[in-house]
Amino acid sequence: MKLVWIAQDLHIGGGQRVICELSRQMEQRGHDVTIQYPKGRGGFQLPESIQTREYGWEIKSATLSILANMPAAIADVPLCDWVLCSMPISAFSGFAAAKLRGAKMLYYIMNDERILFDDRSLMKSSLLLRLYHAITDLAHKLPVEIAVNSQWTGTRVQRRHAYGFPVIPHGVDIETFKPDGDRLEHDDRSVIMTVGRRHLWKGLAELIQALNLLAGKGQNSFQLWIISQDDLDLSQARFEVRIIKPSGDEEIAKTLRSADVFVHPSWFEGFGLPPLEAMACGAPCVITDCGGVLEFARDGENCLLTPVRNPEKMADAIEKLLTTEKLRQKLIRAGIKTAAPFTWSHAADRLEEILIKTS
Repeated sequence: MKLVWIAQDLHIGGGQRVICELSRQMEQRGHDVTIQYPKGRGGFQLPESIQTREYGWEIKSATLSILANMPAAIADVPLCDWVLCSMPISAFSGFAAAKLRGAKMLYYIMNDERILFDDRSLMKSSLLLRLYHAITDLAHKLPVEIAVNSQWTGTRVQRRHAYGFPVIPHGVDIETFKPDGDRLEHDDRSVIMTVGRRHLWKGLAELIQALNLLAGKGQNSFQLWIISQDDLDLSQARFEVRIIKPSGDEEIAKTLRSADVFVHPSWFEGFGLPPLEAMACGAPCVITDCGGVLEFARDGENCLLTPVRNPEKMADAIEKLLTTEKLRQKLIRAGIKTAAPFTWSHAADRLEEILIKTS
């Protein structure tokens, strides 16, 4: 099959990593894969066998780049069997391109897209936010094939019909994300680790509040390491913070293996890949009960689950893992076992099955 992904960008991020990993797997199975994205919005390094195409004009603003480059996104799609998209505005571009090329379209939804910008951290204009809501609602009603990354995401899709969308779960490269391997050097303080983004809904502020509570109780023999490519507001932290900007998966895995506790503090998640990768690397996890993580997260079995936006409960869970070695070892063993079946090969099996079945 000839597949074309229309990506909003190829910067280093969760959704983009999913597109790239699925593309890599599909290319290895003999399919012809092209990823196209707006000019100047690349970043991921892909095998040369996967074609990439920049389209349109280079525009600094992400929102303006996506909107202004819609005509170019449609016009630049080559003849193909399938157009694949994963965000609302790209879905309209993909739908139009598929109609023009006589192709089919798969809309792969990876989160509750309607509320992604409701925290106003990135989309501050109320007019733009209302427009985005309307576009999302309409995109979910397009007459195209839809797949989701978790049962929870499927329940959030704004569509006339009921649920039951096919699930393509995310995966872990278990050859890279494994407990055995190099670690980053550090002193004898405990390392609490997270992945940080500028979005408020990623929960970094609540994690900082939780760690401030621990520091205030005298539990200050720790440092927070944040894996991030963003400029973050850390002004409220009353403890040492280290920002790590990994260049690729090998460095991410090396960093995760260094964690004494990994914390995933999001308000909501379509799947939640970082804690699953942390489990694969042997890091015990504290995870908020944020939706799609329930595809793999089991409280007291392979992680500690806490309510969303509750720094007090989060602080208690982190302290429990820092002070209870028996529980830590139990969660480490169970986490490694949990992550093992979630491979990119399995995710590609599901994608390929859907595309073949509906061709």
